[in-house]
Amino acid sequence: MNSKRAQWCVVVSVVLVCAQMAAGQTPAKPSAPRATQSDPATMMLTRSQWLKQVGDAAKNPGAIRGVMTQISDGEKTEFTQRVLKAITRLPLSPEEKQALLIKASIECIRSTPLKNDERYKTIAEIIATVPVEFLPGVVGELSKRFDPKVNKLSEEQFSQMADKTIKLAVERNKSTDDPAVRNTFAMLLFLNPTTQPQTEKLQALLMTRLPNDTGRELAKGYIAEAQKGNYEPLLNATDTTVRVTPPPPAVARVGVSQLEQLLVDVGGLTGSFENRTRSSLELSPFGASDIGIQTVPRGYPNQGTLL
Repeated sequence: MNSKRAQWCVVVSVVLVCAQMAAGQTPAKPSAPRATQSDPATMMLTRSQWLKQVGDAAKNPGAIRGVMTQISDGEKTEFTQRVLKAITRLPLSPEEKQALLIKASIECIRSTPLKNDERYKTIAEIIATVPVEFLPGVVGELSKRFDPKVNKLSEEQFSQMADKTIKLAVERNKSTDDPAVRNTFAMLLFLNPTTQPQTEKLQALLMTRLPNDTGRELAKGYIAEAQKGNYEPLLNATDTTVRVTPPPPAVARVGVSQLEQLLVDVGGLTGSFENRTRSSLELSPFGASDIGIQTVPRGYPNQGTLL
């Protein structure tokens, strides 16, 4: 019975197709499944597309996260570099640029995934790209957010993270004008938030990652002064003549709950980075340094072109 019913259905289908053809109609072809808007593959930006977003991201670091989620992992570091360079070209005062560089650095780090060392590479790129005169302020703000206590990291976890980042930073800084200075700032990112005896042990470890004895001796002297709040030796070792005052001391007193835990799940060791809140950026602990950011002139040199 079932066999006869199946044969009857086939006959009916053939008759319907023939009737359509006789009437000059083409039988409808089965359509391929369409990619939905939620399909991640349809949401990714091409390189030429995200390059056009660099200008807006430089003027408004709050937009960085939205763009970074649509950039493939291998291109996030370049996007970070271009945004930071674009900020330095904006027609702003040094203090205003510093405030933007700090916010952009925070957003780029917190918007970069952990896999394949992407976040470590982003941190290294920030140290290599930010002009040296702005590094005291940028490193000061980032190092507070790297505090192992804030991020609930053990001494061993924090040391592993610092070691991984310094290795990448040393390699990246080989192509910069001031590798010894920038390597020192990279080390200060992790030494600043620690206390003895962890500081001494961590410094000894990171020193072994520097390329030569000369670099180690320079870094040792630079670090000793920088930890006293004196960055002049570091700045004098470069060609820069600009001096930018880091954010006011009041920023250092911002409550821990208002700081981004930028290393909270480093290496997948703890927590879930993607579920962290954005409370700190909205609370804007930068105080007077934010003046002018909301009135940044539109446009910047070479907008929409390679920087």
